[in-house]
Amino acid sequence: MATRVHSQDQMLGLAIPTFVNLPYEQLSLQGVADSCGVSLWSLRYHFHNVERLFRAVASRLIDEVVARSAFEPEPGKPVLEAIGAHAGFVADLVCSDAYRNLVWFVLRNGRHHPWLENAYDRRIVARICADLESIVLRSGESHGVTILLAAGAARRFHKRIETELVLASLLPAPADAPPPDRDEVAKAAAHEAFAATYVFDWKVPTAA
Repeated sequence: MATRVHSQDQMLGLAIPTFVNLPYEQLSLQGVADSCGVSLWSLRYHFHNVERLFRAVASRLIDEVVARSAFEPEPGKPVLEAIGAHAGFVADLVCSDAYRNLVWFVLRNGRHHPWLENAYDRRIVARICADLESIVLRSGESHGVTILLAAGAARRFHKRIETELVLASLLPAPADAPPPDRDEVAKAAAHEAFAATYVFDWKVPTAA
């Protein structure tokens, strides 16, 4: 017997595991209703069809991660310490259930829904990268110098943390393989990003 659900938000929360675990081609409103214990009539009333429900789930997943992704750096820290603090924050973010669900959802469906990959990149990846670049710049300014990141370094920073802490865990691995050390991954990413910083002046850029 279907569980009575009173709001779209409740239905979306119940539907997320089904959408994360099944590719789009295997989804139907009836199947989602059965797996969630929601009446088919309620799903049709609120979302009309699978495509609208799919987009609503995507928005919910992205919004959940965006809500967690605001980072407030501690002012005055040296550049490496500032990058390290951000790396630890990003490592915690990507290990959250919300982030892992979103990544798996994008991996399953992004190839056939380019708008999904674009939204993930624009609202989450680009924000993390922009935050890192801003942190480096503000840290340098607090010490009286202009410090910048080399082109592409922020994306490599994000990709390294995401790959080692999320993507690797979603793929088959030997049973005796130890889980990645979150702190060590964050530290390595921070040092790699720091190596890509440089002090900029209007004459000759020099290593930070």
